[in-house]
Formats: sequence, C-alpha cells, structure tokens
Amino acid sequence: MNQDEQTLRVLLLPVPSDPDPWDLLLPGAAVAEIVRAEPLTAAASRAPDWLIGYLAWRGLQLPVIRLAAPDLSSDDQLRHRQAVVCHAPGGDPSLAFVAIESPGVPRLERVTPESLSAQGALAAQEGHPFLQVTLRLRGRPAALVDLDAIERAVLAVLPGDEVSPGTESNIG
Repeated sequence: MNQDEQTLRVLLLPVPSDPDPWDLLLPGAAVAEIVRAEPLTAAASRAPDWLIGYLAWRGLQLPVIRLAAPDLSSDDQLRHRQAVVCHAPGGDPSLAFVAIESPGVPRLERVTPESLSAQGALAAQEGHPFLQVTLRLRGRPAALVDLDAIERAVLAVLPGDEVSPGTESNIG
C-alpha cells in the first residue's frame, strides 16, 4: 500500500482552551465550504445550548452547532467567527447540510496512521455527545466530530427548535 492510500485529508478546527489547546477533526470529504458565521438567525428560546442559530447559505437555513466554547476575549473574535458547512451523512431531505462553528481558524491537514495515537486522549471531552473519539494528532489533543450524532440531534429538534421529551438529556 502506498503512502497516498494511507493518507486522510481532514479539516482541523483549533480550540483555544486553557491550559492545553486542542483540535476538532472533520473528514475533508464531509466539508462543503467554510463561510463567515454572521449574521445568524436566533434559535428558539427552548433550543438546546449547542444550537446557536441558523445561517443563510445558498438559499438554505442551516442549523449552526457549537462544539466548543468560543474564545470571547474580544468582540473582534465574534465579528470574524467562521462556520464549516458539512454534508449531513444520513441523506434526510430536510437536512442536507449542517454548519459547525469554528472556534479558531480552520486548516487542512493530511493524517497518516503514524500521526495518530490514542495515548493521552482528550479526557476533558469524553462523553461529549458530538465527539466520536478523542486522540492525539502529532502529539496534540484532538477529537473526531461525530456528524451522525449531530444529524440525529438536529433532526430531533426540527422544526421550530422544540426539544422533544427525553431528547435534552441525550444530547446535552
């Protein structure tokens, strides 16, 4: 097997946290576009905390998901917030895309089996409903985003952002 067959392109979303920054990983094939996440249409008052609003994109209103607390050290951070538009994996016609707020400037990377490790995984993010697995990428803590879980959670609250009974405890 050659090197290209063992290489996976991912989009890294850096999370500036104290004391150790970490990265959210998205498969490159799932990413449709990176856009400014402003302006957002507010979600209903009963919407779960992770649903921060809706973004107008190519004639659609995409739910915007927050996976990590943003660095709110300046108003400039909020004005230049970005979102990663991803293909929803399940094929439901009511949800073709979702947007994930990027807590930092996204960047493309090539990942090989040698660059990944389960040692010293990101313990602080264990049990997060939208993170599939925590690991280390080139020695830095990282977590793989679970797009299937995001899709299920969004479909559970659509339409109208109303959380159905029992859903809130399942999705945090």
